[in-house]
Amino acid sequence: MKPVVDGHAGVYRFHWEEEEVTIKVSRIRTDRSGNTTAEIKVECSALPNPHLHLARLNLTSSIARKRLAEQLFELYPVEWGRILEQLCCLTLRLEREGEPWLSLTSEDQVEPIKYLLPPLLPKGEPTVVYGPGGSGKSLFALLVGVLVATGTLNQSLNLSADEAASVLYLDWETSASEIRRRLKRLTKRLGLETPVTLHYRRCVQPLADDVEALQEAVQEFEAGLLIIDSLGPACSGDLTVPETAMSFFRALRRLNCTALVIAHPATNAETKTIFGSVFYTHLARSVWEVQTYQDVGGDSISLGLFHRKSNLSRLQRPFGVEFIFEDDLGPIKVFPRDVVDIPAVGEKAPVRERIIALLPRSGPLKPKEVAKRLGAYEGTVRKELKRMRDRGLVAQLNDGRYAAQAPKEEMVPL
Repeated sequence: MKPVVDGHAGVYRFHWEEEEVTIKVSRIRTDRSGNTTAEIKVECSALPNPHLHLARLNLTSSIARKRLAEQLFELYPVEWGRILEQLCCLTLRLEREGEPWLSLTSEDQVEPIKYLLPPLLPKGEPTVVYGPGGSGKSLFALLVGVLVATGTLNQSLNLSADEAASVLYLDWETSASEIRRRLKRLTKRLGLETPVTLHYRRCVQPLADDVEALQEAVQEFEAGLLIIDSLGPACSGDLTVPETAMSFFRALRRLNCTALVIAHPATNAETKTIFGSVFYTHLARSVWEVQTYQDVGGDSISLGLFHRKSNLSRLQRPFGVEFIFEDDLGPIKVFPRDVVDIPAVGEKAPVRERIIALLPRSGPLKPKEVAKRLGAYEGTVRKELKRMRDRGLVAQLNDGRYAAQAPKEEMVPL
């Protein structure tokens, strides 16, 4: 009788019902000679102590299978030769077949892009958020984890998870005690009806070297979101080498889960990109930059998030978040901030966003006046105002001024 097979992408469980035997296969490796080995854990539910054997088995060696069958027969007398033959053949087939072929046609029903937390996290895809050290990236990632884990709608921040999902926090930078402290402080003022649970792991090995254990955790906790803090130590090797980036994203793809990856920026201040190979940007499906303002000795930090790259949709509008700290162990309050209102950060916001924020407050202005208020080139402002008018984002009055809104009789007809 063939076994029941569960699992995918390098972690499998085989169960023989009649013999009451279960074998877990993981950490599958193939060397240059074509020999494929795997770690196997053999258990039998018919015994008082289910554990029988843990070993690394050469799946392509008949001699290795025969020796192991003899060892196991002494512990539990069943037809181990047949069981191990099926185990090795099915494991090799699953590994070599890979993902199944699909037939895609132009007549297929298509669904809109799904988000785990719009507009930040496209579902099932890796998103990278990068910014300098001490910019509040990890605290923001923890806030995202709380919203996803609870399925909470935060109306003031305009961030809402479509549904609650289990969150795994993979931490290469700090400690469980620090994340626990931040979690406690952050949730005090969010008005949550139920306690928040995040599955935390202090990580040492690079993601690619630990992927099998993480696969098991994704399956065990039915994870919907991985938070990786942070990209540099989660990689193995020189970050400027393309293969290092490719190895990281291959491992992430095997985990098959929505991911929020925290990263640092390139050392060149003029370059708005992730530190290391360009493939960290190319292989991420969505990339956001964090810019921060914080008073020295102040009790708050303001983050502006700017969408720098997307393979799935148009670039999203920037948004801001402010964290206010009460003492060292008091609550951390969270408020929305318009990016144009964040000192130093607002000056770097796109001209369109700055115009959208300016006109409702200032009233109608001529392009020259808008340019002066924003400290921008008049030619750039004129072109942007015309584009915004054509898209209905602003109104142009008969006297040439632009306004956020205006009566129809005062508008210039298109």
